[in-house]
Amino acid sequence: MKPARVLIGGAATLAVLGLTFTVAAPASASPSAPSWADVQAAKQSQAATQHQVDTLTSSLDALQTQAERASVAEQQAGEAYQRAASRQQAAQTRVDTLTRQSKQAEAKAEVSAQQVAGLVVELSRTGGGDLSTAMLVDGADAKDLLYQVGTMSHLSARSAGILADAEADQRQVDALQHQASAAETALGKATTAAKTSLSDANDQAASAAGRLKSVQDQQSTLFDQLAYLKGTTATTEAAYFADQQAKQAERAIATSTTSGGAGTTKAAATGSTGTTASKPAASKPTGSKPTGSKPTGTGTAPKPATAPAPKPVTPAPKPVAAPKPAAPAPKPAAPAPKPVTAPAPKPAAPAPKPPTSSTGSSSPSKGSAALAFASAQIGKPYLFGAAGPNSYDCSGLVMAAYSSVGVAVGGHRVDWQYEHFAALGRLVPLSQAQPGDIIFYSTTGTNPAGMYHDTIYAGGGRMVEAPKPGLSVRNYAVYTYQIVPYVARPTGSL
Repeated sequence: MKPARVLIGGAATLAVLGLTFTVAAPASASPSAPSWADVQAAKQSQAATQHQVDTLTSSLDALQTQAERASVAEQQAGEAYQRAASRQQAAQTRVDTLTRQSKQAEAKAEVSAQQVAGLVVELSRTGGGDLSTAMLVDGADAKDLLYQVGTMSHLSARSAGILADAEADQRQVDALQHQASAAETALGKATTAAKTSLSDANDQAASAAGRLKSVQDQQSTLFDQLAYLKGTTATTEAAYFADQQAKQAERAIATSTTSGGAGTTKAAATGSTGTTASKPAASKPTGSKPTGSKPTGTGTAPKPATAPAPKPVTPAPKPVAAPKPAAPAPKPAAPAPKPVTAPAPKPAAPAPKPPTSSTGSSSPSKGSAALAFASAQIGKPYLFGAAGPNSYDCSGLVMAAYSSVGVAVGGHRVDWQYEHFAALGRLVPLSQAQPGDIIFYSTTGTNPAGMYHDTIYAGGGRMVEAPKPGLSVRNYAVYTYQIVPYVARPTGSL
């Protein structure tokens, strides 16, 4: 695979095979890339060469934008599966809990029934009962026994108390058995929904493969043409383009703003505009949340801060003149990555306990260590619902990275992670992002219902992420399309 193909990294699908997810089309169509004949002709003069370099660069930028925006539907499908899987996990946990409680209640009710049976024998011996011992002992079951004793007259206060306790124990058994039956039904529905969601996500990934190959091939040709015009190599041009993408992202992050509570992110460097959103606040998550993963605390989202002035950017080097080489023939395209087939959803490991203090007393080095852990996973494949050690999805990588340093993130879902830190008051404006902070992406701004992707900021306009099926964990330029105007800072000073 050529370096150019590593850069796009996004399955640029524009159709979603019946899924409800939609992807906004790019603001403008990508400019037509020049042919090899145009490139060769432009080589005759410096002015024409520079014009073609500018055209090629513009085409690369447009392809990059298209790929990033088209990736949203894939990432939404993956997050939808993760939500369905978490609901299935919660349903399974409830079934297990009710089954255990029902067995305990049955054991207690059995002891109570034995006490009532002893009472019957005692009443029969003392003549205090209205029914014969034979009728009571021959009762069909504990319920029958309790009913027959309940019809007896002249029960003492002690006898009535024993009977009342036994009846309460039996009612508890009946209630738990009813709840367990309902929970089993809910589990069946959740399991079916999770399987359907996984199938939809895999279909989405498969449909993206062809488009991804087309985008990669186009980008590869553009890098070859740039290298020819500038007398360099495609590898050099790919690396230079990646560096420029990161610098643009860094400028966009530094100049992003949150206007009051509106949450409008302005990406000045790239011209893309984030969605308007409400002020971050902890809200009720969608679906059932595993026990122990509910955020604690009532902290509110941080107030917007004035963004620092953008850093000066080193101008791009001018093209280097070189002897005229023969025009290289376009290289054959590499096969598109195959969509990942995820296994049936497995219950996620419970989130680790949060640190003793979440008010900034934790060492900032924990954020650096979490980033280092995530970076060590680079090259491992993306897999729906995975949280390591051999594969990850986006929120699984974030959870595993911070779990490695003993910091809870709220669970294995993007919206849970955002809500967890919003509840703890550990959100800061995007313009103040530091290495180790968690970046979020959403179709609805700061509303957790629309969140579909998160990453760990690496500094310098780059991030470490588990992107999507067919790609591996990578260090990549931050894309600002639908970026949330706040980042989470799990540890360190706010």
